[in-house]
Amino acid sequence: MSQQNIVICACASRSFISKVQVAELVATLQQAGYNVTIEADLCETAETDPARMRELVAGNIIMGCYTRALRALADRADCAAAKNINIRGRRVEQVLKELNLDDAMDHDEEWQARRDAALAEINAFAVKVATDAWYPILDYERCVDCGKCHDFCLFGVYSIEDGKVKVAQPQNCKNNCPACSRVCPAEAVIFPKYERSPINGGSASEEGVIMLDMDTMYADALRARLEQRRASVMLFKDKK
Repeated sequence: MSQQNIVICACASRSFISKVQVAELVATLQQAGYNVTIEADLCETAETDPARMRELVAGNIIMGCYTRALRALADRADCAAAKNINIRGRRVEQVLKELNLDDAMDHDEEWQARRDAALAEINAFAVKVATDAWYPILDYERCVDCGKCHDFCLFGVYSIEDGKVKVAQPQNCKNNCPACSRVCPAEAVIFPKYERSPINGGSASEEGVIMLDMDTMYADALRARLEQRRASVMLFKDKK
């Protein structure tokens, strides 16, 4: 793949990215001479097929949700894009400006055919309700390896290896639960499919309207872990 390749995440199972706008974006970029690949869900690709993720991302332009989330997804697959561009909640013309393009190209029959073909491809992607790729990714530019996410999580999603926190068992994460992100003091835990920033990797601190007592939340999680372990020990004793 050359740098003239652009990969666009359609976020097929969610509605954060307008499918019609993605199709319009594809048509315009193709008209401008770019090779465009539409990927159903980069979160899923990064987890289930790291080799394909590296092929898609390395040295190319990636369009999807917030740039911090895109960078963390690429980092999980040990690769880096030439440029990450956020298309979540943005108009087509805003995205095109980042490539020094405008939306003034002729929307002729060829453009419309490209748009319709792209939209048909996007609509053909499977929509997975409550089973799509939902798991945390870590922004290592912010992560301080404090381990609070590891201690908080009840499902073994995280591990600590040589003092470094990792997402070890992402499949154990519970769909639509971003609780571990809220206890992270560095806002380093990202859930790209979450509705609000900064949990989804966005820059706006929308979560500020919900004041949470993090110390209490953290202590409650630890207490739950201890009770879970105590119950397991008692069950083991009862079976003897």
